[in-house]
Amino acid sequence: MIIAISGVDCAGKSTHIELLKQHFISQGKTCTVFWYRPGYSDEMQKLKTIVRKGVKLSQSLHTDGLKQFLPVKETHVAEETVAETERDNRSEGAKFHVPAPIWLTTALMDTAFQWALKLRILSRKYDVVICDRYVEDAKLDLQFKYPNISWTDSLLKPLTAVFPKPDKTILLWLPMEEMVRRAEEKNEPFADDERTRKMRYRAYEFLTDEDDITVIDASGDIETTHQRILEAL
Repeated sequence: MIIAISGVDCAGKSTHIELLKQHFISQGKTCTVFWYRPGYSDEMQKLKTIVRKGVKLSQSLHTDGLKQFLPVKETHVAEETVAETERDNRSEGAKFHVPAPIWLTTALMDTAFQWALKLRILSRKYDVVICDRYVEDAKLDLQFKYPNISWTDSLLKPLTAVFPKPDKTILLWLPMEEMVRRAEEKNEPFADDERTRKMRYRAYEFLTDEDDITVIDASGDIETTHQRILEAL
């Protein structure tokens, strides 16, 4: 059984996923939580580390090569040249960014691996797999990360045909005022600004009309919301 859970900010998604996991375990079922965002899997992070090390090694070899071909006689000019090169290399390393098309292509390949293969393997290994975020969340992430690239959704759409369809998709919902109140109480260090928060809220609001998504009001206490989730399942 695959359950996909999404939610607006501060709807208590992590809390209810953990409660749901413990519920299934208490019933004697094997259960795991599968969290994924495009481009941020463990495998992707390892790949990024390898790329960064490769860039750093390349810069180091370039600097060493420059030192080798500088005049043997040490002069202030030569020393300054080497120092400037090393400083530039460090600066370039700090500003190293993957071009958007390359990042998107790699992220989509990673997404195909995670959901088309890894999720299927987990669904055979465990009685229940709870997906912390799924396809619709991925679409929104890509749209917000690259708002000027209109084809992000069209790239992801063909892949959905090979993704397993959840047995149940749940969207935890909050009224805007309640979401803002909880966000202020939470006071996260890197919270979205008000404009971004409202845009994400409106984006999720469109999902509430989808027939295959069960919307659950999470504005009540934790136990009440948990019971509503169990009833929906």
